[in-house]
Amino acid sequence: MEFDRTPADLKADLDRFVIGQEMGKKVLATAISFHYRRLGQALKQAVMENGQDIDLALRKTANPKANILILGPTGCGKTYTAEIASELVGVPFVKVDLTKFSEVGYVGQNVSDILADLLIYANGNAQIAQMGMVYLDEIDKIASEPAATRDVSGRGVQKGLLKLVEGMENTIELGRERIHLTTKHVLFIGGGSFEKLEGVVKKRLTRLMLPGDWQARIHTDDFVACGMDKQLMGRFPVRVAYDGLSAQDLKDIMTRSEGSPLISYVQDFKAWDIDLEFTDEALEEVARRAREEEIGARGLVAILHRLLLEDMYQRPGTFTGRLRVDQDYVEERLP
Repeated sequence: MEFDRTPADLKADLDRFVIGQEMGKKVLATAISFHYRRLGQALKQAVMENGQDIDLALRKTANPKANILILGPTGCGKTYTAEIASELVGVPFVKVDLTKFSEVGYVGQNVSDILADLLIYANGNAQIAQMGMVYLDEIDKIASEPAATRDVSGRGVQKGLLKLVEGMENTIELGRERIHLTTKHVLFIGGGSFEKLEGVVKKRLTRLMLPGDWQARIHTDDFVACGMDKQLMGRFPVRVAYDGLSAQDLKDIMTRSEGSPLISYVQDFKAWDIDLEFTDEALEEVARRAREEEIGARGLVAILHRLLLEDMYQRPGTFTGRLRVDQDYVEERLP
């Protein structure tokens, strides 16, 4: 119930892991900090003034959630930011792949699965589970499309999801124990590329002769034009757009982020008494090639693995000391 981290504090901690996306981190840090500060204060007051226990307070406390919607291309850090934020706040985090849900699933079994996952990541603590974060991955993929056949991945799924996001009651059975859980205070973060959205917004702005950045002028109706349910989009009042990562961003991820994939490879080689070192030129070449993959930060892992594969296979047990990776090394192994 005690959350005292300011938005600036949370943003500063996110900076240690997430490279770039300055506005995105600012928006997320502010929304998350206010959500958990507001929730903590409300629960504390309910317990102190009304003598309610935490379980009862969670069910009765009003908390106008500001769920978050992150727009951006694949690999730009949407999921990663949300996951790191949950770790910094200290609440359980569940990632849900919406492409795997059907209409039937969302109004039945799979809702229970999401709540059960929250409970597992909260180490069985129901109170903590009900204050966790759920990341709805690829939320744009459940957009409805005009079709003669039954739309199992469109409108019906969105209607079912609406109940979950807004706050629904559910009972989880674990063994012989029945645990009551609510999503009333769970913070939902939706992420998607919304590839058609830019064209929809720009067309509207042109028609209305409105200048300015399209990302700053997104309306709920623009999502509706892309096949999203208006009520569902209304439950995500905090919206922010992430940019695609540049080659410099990808280089900075390797050299500045505490979650750098390069650090993992350095540590792996170190376990075999091999000191892996990269020159600046080699880092730039890896970043450039990863940028060409057009899958964002995920491209770094793919490039680094292909680059180091032979040495990862041959060096352990036969070589110790410094292994220097320069531009020639990169060009030789990645022609």
